[in-house]
Amino acid sequence: MSADELRGLLGEWAREAGVPGVSAGIFHEGEETLLAAGVSSVDTGTPVDDDTLFMIGSTSKTFAAAAVLVLVEDGVLELDQPVVEYLPELRLADPLATKTVTLRHLLTHSSGFLGDIEVDTGWGDDALARAVRQFDELPQVFPVGEVFSYCNAGFLLAGRVAEAVSGGSYEDLVRTRLLEPLGMTDSYFQPWDVLTRRHAVGHALREDGPAVAHTVGLVRADAPAGGLWSTARDQLKWARFQLTGAEILSDETRSLMHNAQRKGALPFEEVGLSWLRLSHGDAQLVRHGGNVSNLQLSEFVMAPSENLAVTVLTNSAGGGALGPRIVDWCLENLADLPKLDGRPSRAIDPGDCPGRYRTGSLIFEVTERDGALWAQMILDTDQPDILSAPPFEVVFVADDVLARASDTRRPSARFRRDDHGRVDAVEFGGRTALKLPGSNIG
Repeated sequence: MSADELRGLLGEWAREAGVPGVSAGIFHEGEETLLAAGVSSVDTGTPVDDDTLFMIGSTSKTFAAAAVLVLVEDGVLELDQPVVEYLPELRLADPLATKTVTLRHLLTHSSGFLGDIEVDTGWGDDALARAVRQFDELPQVFPVGEVFSYCNAGFLLAGRVAEAVSGGSYEDLVRTRLLEPLGMTDSYFQPWDVLTRRHAVGHALREDGPAVAHTVGLVRADAPAGGLWSTARDQLKWARFQLTGAEILSDETRSLMHNAQRKGALPFEEVGLSWLRLSHGDAQLVRHGGNVSNLQLSEFVMAPSENLAVTVLTNSAGGGALGPRIVDWCLENLADLPKLDGRPSRAIDPGDCPGRYRTGSLIFEVTERDGALWAQMILDTDQPDILSAPPFEVVFVADDVLARASDTRRPSARFRRDDHGRVDAVEFGGRTALKLPGSNIG
């Protein structure tokens, strides 16, 4: 089957998901296919094309990791040296963490300090440095190296280390050592570069349909964790490099980025150096993706054994359904991977699983109502344009493991128990979130 056969489905699927505009790219066996549908803004009606800029969100972390590894190969950084050796002024809330946290911890989401933070330090060249100076306020939730919990703040610190060692801004480092050598000339960090070019705007999903959200959703200090704008065409250049290599990194180091470093947290099975790993049947997927305040969502998935990569860029929360649907189509129809079977639901007493679990500004809420379990990821923010995703029904597919009732193929959450058998945390969205005291919800 040809990737072009997806072209006729794209617009229909986008409408069903409430996505105003989508741009997708497929790299398979050396061939590239670009697809687009819809509009960049419902207010202007400007069509999306292959060169429309979208926010790729957390796929930006893979660029931060690559930038660090370029400097490792230069001999000016080491993955397992405490980062305080490169940033003597670093102060974390936990003195032991300050002394021991390494770049490997940061790039594998295992630093242990609070990861979901909002630090607006302006748009000057010192934004990242000023943000990291506030890290002594971040709670040390877990001991360094003990737990995988998706950590945006860790990538800000990794980016700051790379910036400090390189002697220029983080954005200039990525541009000169990664983007320009790979010919990714349509990828930008700064809004003033984006606004003068064709770009998508984020949309909030409301009852009467998608509406333009008059916010970007990120600040400059977020650049290493999620601040890159890019096109599907440029993302395929990143995919080609990841799958086939280029002179910017040795093949050994590139493989190190993909290889498992430690166990992950649901829905991720393992983590490499920034890249997240999960299986699709017998095939190993190496992936990332991004969600910028539920306004622009993306997918970036590689099946290295099949020489396949898929990127999907969208401009509403509906991309959370559309992106995986496109990826699954490609895995099943281009790579001939088997369609995943759903896991049977189990009638399990939820016991003390319902409740509220928090990590930073993210809350995972599990409630019982009308004989069913419902979950919701809530953004605790005072920005009215940024809406939480709607609640969804969940079912148990194993002891302490939940999946969406609408799609039980991949588990969504796993509860953690303390030494007394009580639920004290939950894995969701790659985070390990602690249960709020007194939050049992029946």
